Amino acid sequence: MNNRPASSAPRAERCGRGLLICLLLTAACLSAAQLQETRVTQVVKDVKLGPPQAAQRGAAVGESVRDGDAISTGAAGRSELTFADQTIARLGAKTIVSFSDGMRTMDLVEGAVLFQIPKGAREGRIKTAAIAAASTGATGIIERHGQFYVKVLVLEGTVRCYLTNRVGESLLVHPGQILITKPDVTALPDPADFDIALVMKTCLLVRDFPPLLSQRLIESEQQKQSVLIAKGTYIPSNLVIFGRGTLVNLVNPTPAPLQKPQTNTGH
Repeated sequence: MNNRPASSAPRAERCGRGLLICLLLTAACLSAAQLQETRVTQVVKDVKLGPPQAAQRGAAVGESVRDGDAISTGAAGRSELTFADQTIARLGAKTIVSFSDGMRTMDLVEGAVLFQIPKGAREGRIKTAAIAAASTGATGIIERHGQFYVKVLVLEGTVRCYLTNRVGESLLVHPGQILITKPDVTALPDPADFDIALVMKTCLLVRDFPPLLSQRLIESEQQKQSVLIAKGTYIPSNLVIFGRGTLVNLVNPTPAPLQKPQTNTGH
């Protein structure tokens, strides 16, 4: 009869596999926690933060923003949020946003948000009314004004805009393009062109904050646009951007004055 003790190799192998699984689960949990970590990095005047169901408190630089929180700015307020992957969200005046889906989805209730998503980052989404904008690397501005309009401007990178209530209805918005539509839109219109340099000069979400990490990429798109303008191949639209760089109106081109026909007097 063989009375030798059973080999300890299978037991050690099982322990090793168990330890590896524990380490992988721990790493996944830490990674998810890091992705959800977001902090307030700029506060200008009136900025409030907290769960939507509770009374909001004044936000402070360095404070954490958690999944489910909402942040709002007053008439002169602005703020900046920085995510763990260096995604930036800057909130303009009279802006209300909330967060969900592990801080990767931002619901814009009202106001304007400048977003900068680093190349290769996890997809970020901004939803407002029936429209959503998503990207894995882009800088742009999205604005909503009540039930009047939604605007998406892309400064660099590519943003996919789609309808949240209609599967398959989407389009790509490229640098120097602006999408303007109604919040309750049922079909997305074609984007128009805008002047990137003008927005960079006038928009307070650019002007009153430190330079964006994507500054060089934006400047590169500005140069491409300048070359097209110089060649005469860039056709500006009838979009006029006033003041802060986020208020965009449609205007009719000014018609050239009609010349009176000359009368032949014989002289």
